[in-house]
Amino acid sequence: MIEMEDTRPNILLLFTDQQRFDTIRAAGSRFGAKTPNMDALVSAGMHFRNAYCTAPVCSPSRSTIMTGQQPVEAGMPGNLYAETSPALSPTIPTLGHHLRRAGYETVYHGKWHLGSHLRECGFDVGEECSHDASTVMMAARYWRDRDWKVYDRPFFQVVSLFDPHDLYFFDPDKADPHHRRTWDNLKRTPEEYPTAVRNKQVAWSEERWSALIRFYVERIEKVDRDLGVLLDELNCSGFFPNTWILFFSDHGDMAGEHNLPFKGSYLYEGVTRIPLTIVPPQTRFAGNAFHKVRIPEVRRGFADGLCSLLDIAPTVLHLAGVEQPVEMSGHSLLPVVTGEDPDRQHDFIFASWDNPAIQMIRSAEGWKYILYATGEEELYHLFHDSSENENRASDPTCAGIRKQLRSRLREHLQAHGRKFATQFAEALS
Repeated sequence: MIEMEDTRPNILLLFTDQQRFDTIRAAGSRFGAKTPNMDALVSAGMHFRNAYCTAPVCSPSRSTIMTGQQPVEAGMPGNLYAETSPALSPTIPTLGHHLRRAGYETVYHGKWHLGSHLRECGFDVGEECSHDASTVMMAARYWRDRDWKVYDRPFFQVVSLFDPHDLYFFDPDKADPHHRRTWDNLKRTPEEYPTAVRNKQVAWSEERWSALIRFYVERIEKVDRDLGVLLDELNCSGFFPNTWILFFSDHGDMAGEHNLPFKGSYLYEGVTRIPLTIVPPQTRFAGNAFHKVRIPEVRRGFADGLCSLLDIAPTVLHLAGVEQPVEMSGHSLLPVVTGEDPDRQHDFIFASWDNPAIQMIRSAEGWKYILYATGEEELYHLFHDSSENENRASDPTCAGIRKQLRSRLREHLQAHGRKFATQFAEALS
């Protein structure tokens, strides 16, 4: 049992579903949504500008968040109950298991989408719920009830909100001229795209696109209001001074880029790049005096280093004082926040899609290579072509970087994705 002098912090993972990296006003929004509560998190912490998911859909990315492993390693390369993706096995250690063993009370409220029962996956308290109003209420009640009790251990809690995922229910007849598409990657012809992308493109009118973007903005603003209620309840329950907050999303959305709606079988920036902010405990006049924590010196602002959802689990374990297991290939982001290693980043990060099989590698130098099991390829230099307009896979001047990325991707698949290594053997030969 953890003794009362335990000075380890509470840890809160607070995340949304299907939120693009460029939807927060304080971090450079392209959508004009009002996001005062997300802005407050960005201002209070370290915001990572180049954070990526490991898959452009819910279940595989969430398996990474919970296990610190690539989706294929966690047994969930596709969405839940797809032919290749049964429920997350309770035999695979999750953050719930690790933190419970370390003496934390483990708590989960909100969307789960991994199949197995929360308690089998290491959580002492919680309920799977895809209704955000209920999720907010359950999380707030947990804090309020806990505030009146003396606990002998800190909590690790996940609050997983569903929106802006409800984007799918937009009304195509509600056009709005104030929400036009502004992307500069709309002029490429379908023939310029790989087959898997071409099959998902749609020829909607600009009025219909405006209705989609208008609704997306509404859902972002709604989830921001829900965040505001959660943060107010966390503060008024006395937990701001002893709780680290990690705020992020599981994946993004295309929102009309490349004439693509929603998420799916493509690995462009809109769907793979996500918001990620780490906020340290915040001093308030009053607080949970019986649980004082050690708060290191921290930096606030923006970090440009390349990072991934693979880094969430190592960061949580670092905060809790738990040794990172060898099966986790990410690294803690805490040294970036504290300034101990402000330039820490990955040399390469990876993402995948299961059916049809697609792989992505993105380098710290800004190169992004996408390979389809069909052998089709895309290569972009994001520092000079952030909209992914110019596919340079067949450019002879890029032959060297293409070869390097293919070699590194091959090594990655052999080490972290045997299933994919087999699927891509011919394409990478």
